[in-house]
Amino acid sequence: MTQHAQYADALALYALGALDDQRELAELQAHLGTCGECRRELEALRADAALLALSAVGPQPPQRSRERLMRAIEAEPRREMRPKSRVVLGRLRSRWLSFAPITVALLLVMISAALVLENYRLRNRNVRLNAQISTEVQNSAHARAVLEVLNSQTTQKMVLVAAKERPQPQVKTIYEEEKGRVLLLASNLAPLPADKVYELWLLPASGAAPMPAGIFKPDANGNSMMLQTMGSDSIAAKGFAITIENSGGSQTPTSPIVFAPAG
Repeated sequence: MTQHAQYADALALYALGALDDQRELAELQAHLGTCGECRRELEALRADAALLALSAVGPQPPQRSRERLMRAIEAEPRREMRPKSRVVLGRLRSRWLSFAPITVALLLVMISAALVLENYRLRNRNVRLNAQISTEVQNSAHARAVLEVLNSQTTQKMVLVAAKERPQPQVKTIYEEEKGRVLLLASNLAPLPADKVYELWLLPASGAAPMPAGIFKPDANGNSMMLQTMGSDSIAAKGFAITIENSGGSQTPTSPIVFAPAG
């Protein structure tokens, strides 16, 4: 290093990162590219600088290097250090505060719209429920009134017929299967010629041919009642029918049925 003494101070400052003279810096870097001895000295100076960071005792740099380093430090412009976190937080806080009123206003608008919509739905639901309740109350009152009339012991039950039309004929049969007896009650039957009669037929449940169950003729008002015994054998019946036959009746139907089982 003795033959490269002119680079001693610059090399020490370079090792410490304090060489700010651009001309000297360029000249030293060019010299380091061709001089292995100076490169080894630079590595040694950097090792010494690293040891200085870990110990209070270490190799002393040249006096001239120390003086130049101190002058460079004194010439460095001083800048006031401020915590970055405060600046960042201040900026964030100021930005947030500037947008806060808008955000709050939007939230209030959304909440208000949701409340108005929910209120509208609840009001419509209440209207529908009130209408249903009113209908149920009316239906319940009507049903109670109908039951009261049907169960009352003081009501008069009357049947109305068309004033200008002939009442509809009606025939009822009451069959006692065990004794083979049938009771017929007829009303409003059409009158028959003198040589014709109504004949009642039992329709066996087995599907057998109709069985004669008696003949009858209505009175002047079209009413008739007949009690007929079929025999000692019980015969299950699925219904009764009536035809118009010659006087004296017949063993099998000879004319179309004029009254058939309901349903």
